[in-house]
Amino acid sequence: MLDLSADPDRDGTQSYVVFRLGGEAYALEVLRVQEVLDVLAITEVPGASKSLLGVINLRGHVVPVYDLRIPFGLPIDPKPARAPSVLIVEAEEGNDAEVTGLLVDRVSDVLEFAPEQVQPAPQLGLGKTTPFVRGLIRHQDAFLLVLDVDRVFSTLATINGEGV
Repeated sequence: MLDLSADPDRDGTQSYVVFRLGGEAYALEVLRVQEVLDVLAITEVPGASKSLLGVINLRGHVVPVYDLRIPFGLPIDPKPARAPSVLIVEAEEGNDAEVTGLLVDRVSDVLEFAPEQVQPAPQLGLGKTTPFVRGLIRHQDAFLLVLDVDRVFSTLATINGEGV
C-alpha cells in the first residue's frame, strides 16, 4: 500500500501518484487519489460501454471502474504480465464529487515535485493522449505525463453518454 498522506504545503512541492499504462509513465496529483487497490473481483455490467469494466464493492459502496486504455486509444492486453491496479479517484461532477476507479497497469511510486518542474504539455508529438495531458515532468531519463483527470472523466462521460 502506498502512503498517500504526503503534506502538499511542505516546501511548496506537490505529491503525485506515478503509474504506468501502455508503456508510458503518468503522474496524478495525490489529492485526487483516495487509494490504490490491487484488482479485486470486478462485476461486469451488461450493456455498459466498452470503457466501463464493471463495478467493485468498496467498503459497502458501489464504485464504477473504467479502463483508461479505451479513451487513450491503447490496445487491450488480454493477458497482462502482472495484475493491474485500480486508482480510486474523486471525479468532480458539478458541485458533487463521485468516487470512480481507473484501471492502470501498475502504480509505482508517490513522488514530490515543485510547481516549476511541471512543464506545459507540447501541442504536438504525444499522440492520442494529448487531450488528457496537462503537463510534463522530467524524471530520471524520461518524462512523466501529468494526467488531466477532469478531461478523462469528461471523455468517459461522452463515451458512456452520461455522467461518470
